[in-house]
Formats: sequence, structure tokens, C-alpha cells
Amino acid sequence: MLLSVFPKPAHSSQLLGFELISLDMTKMETRVAFEARPDFTNPAGYVQGGFLSAMLDDTIGMLATVKVRGRALPSTIDLHTTFLRPVRTGRVEVVARLRNIGRQVIFAEADLFDPRGKEAARAVASLAINPMKAPAT
Repeated sequence: MLLSVFPKPAHSSQLLGFELISLDMTKMETRVAFEARPDFTNPAGYVQGGFLSAMLDDTIGMLATVKVRGRALPSTIDLHTTFLRPVRTGRVEVVARLRNIGRQVIFAEADLFDPRGKEAARAVASLAINPMKAPAT
């Protein structure tokens, strides 16, 4: 099902090192790994917060897109990220959950775990459900 919705990962997903670990649509939850590369670090040597927010957003967006089964294109309209601890380079994982799916908006949340498995960031998001239009003929 995932490959039919995402035949090729987005360039941003590829840049972040997106790797699907699990997808459970019964629970409306997914787990994704990313590679926090040295290129993503700030002068202190920690992964810059914008990259961590992108990882959280990428995971939430993928899950929302799978949920609407390609009939619509969810787009993030609000994303709040709370940083709990600095993140070093290495493999990080994000667990995302859809909390409420309305007719026009999806509400979601996600947790990011650092290479040691400690929770390092949390996000809550709202995504607009944008109907896909038929191509013009």
C-alpha cells in the first residue's frame, strides 16, 4: 500500500535518509528512521532543530497521505516542535500517530528519539486535506 502511494520517496525524504520501519494503519501509527548526518549539525555539533522538525513533519505527512489513500494531498498548516534534548549525529527514529481525522483537517503528533533511544523532540501538527484535482484535458 505504501509503495502505491509513494512510488518514489520525495527528494527531501531522501536527503533526510527516510527508512520506513513499521506502518500500522489500525493504530494509525508509523515508525520511521532517519540518518542525522554531520551536514545537519550546528556549530555546537548537534543536529540543527530545523532538520529535526523536518523529520517529524516528513513522518507525519507520510502517515496522513497513506491514510487518505492518495485521494487527497495533506499539507501541513501548523507544526509545533518542542525540543527536549540535543541530538547527536546518527540514526534517529520518529514515531507518528494520527489523532483525529476530520473532513478538512487531520491532527497528528510525533516523537523523535535520538541515537541512544532517548526522546529528544515532540511535535503536534495540523494538516489540511487538499482534494486532488483531475488533470486538465
